[in-house]
Amino acid sequence: MRGASSLGSASAVLGLMRKYLPGVLSVPTDDCGQMWLLRVGLYEIQRPKEKTDDRIWIVDHTVQIGVTKCLLIVSCRSSWWQEKLRPLEHRDLEVLALEPVEKSDGEVVQKQLEETALKVGIPRAIVSDHGTDLKRGIEGFREHHPQTASLYDIAHKLAILVKQELEADERWSAYLKQIGQTKQRLQQTGLAYLTPPTPKNKARYMNLESLVAWGTKTLAYLDDPRPVDDQPVDKKKLKEKLGWLRQHRKALAEWDAVMRVTSVTLHHVRHEGYHRRAAQTLKKQLKLTTPDPLSRRLADKILVFIKEQSAKAKKGEHLIGSSEVIESLIGRGKRMEGQQSKSGFTRMILGMAAAVVTPTKEFLEQALSTVKTQDMLQWCRDQLGVSVQAQRCRAMATPKSGTKHG
Repeated sequence: MRGASSLGSASAVLGLMRKYLPGVLSVPTDDCGQMWLLRVGLYEIQRPKEKTDDRIWIVDHTVQIGVTKCLLIVSCRSSWWQEKLRPLEHRDLEVLALEPVEKSDGEVVQKQLEETALKVGIPRAIVSDHGTDLKRGIEGFREHHPQTASLYDIAHKLAILVKQELEADERWSAYLKQIGQTKQRLQQTGLAYLTPPTPKNKARYMNLESLVAWGTKTLAYLDDPRPVDDQPVDKKKLKEKLGWLRQHRKALAEWDAVMRVTSVTLHHVRHEGYHRRAAQTLKKQLKLTTPDPLSRRLADKILVFIKEQSAKAKKGEHLIGSSEVIESLIGRGKRMEGQQSKSGFTRMILGMAAAVVTPTKEFLEQALSTVKTQDMLQWCRDQLGVSVQAQRCRAMATPKSGTKHG
């Protein structure tokens, strides 16, 4: 898990190390290692957890090919995080629920939240990206539990605010269009080292830094081109391919300020969360990053939002304002599934729960003595049914000789 190694690689490395490990006569196969991993993951989901009202839940949906959608609920203690005031890591979390469903809406999410609350207590707050189903489900949950605050993940909110500003800026759409054209023109040339990054389609307004940074740095190189090998720079060709950047000089400076505003805001909320003095503190930090009307306008909108969210915190309380840790955990789960993640959910989904575990000898002994392989396989059959990959294999299988269809 920590070495980002495949199951096959982990088995092979243990095999190579075996002669240096006294008393180790054999090593687990990759299949055996997978079974252990998934049993530990299922134990993390099912193990009894203390019932308390000071947990902060972080919730998100993970979606793959097919009709199944999976709700993941993780948590940490509010009192614990308030002492740390740092970005959360996987090892800081407990997995409260991992719920695959074929249909999800606000009503389904609310039911999942209520079932989880019965097991571990009413949360102090729930952090989400305010996806439609999640938002409606949390609102329904709060009708019965108004003491629970609903918090909006800062990164997703910033993406929406930045999107509003840039989509109203004609210079931005022209810049993106020219980036796409330039990428094609440079890829197979001697200037390939200046090829712009590919804009991301998914959550693209959360991934703009690389596009702005490329423009800023490439413009500086255009102003003062330096040889990068033994050949002199072809300045005529450089101007022909990238001279258009000069018309965006002012815009790039403004967009760079926008990126600094979002960066300062993200850092503040990741480390301090939402609290009564958050808007006041952040306002001081943003003063140095707002040299133009665009960045000042964005900063004003951000401060209004921060003040609104922070009003939900009690005096002296810091509430988590970022859900990036759960997105990272979901990403880790998809990496563990590898190519199978393109074929719907598989039993490796339990790897997400195993990823938060601190693997002490005592914890692993308890997990593997409590959850047997058959328990894990039965959970997968009950929760996941027949995977898309299995359905594909059955559909594409060559019929046996003499088999009739229809």
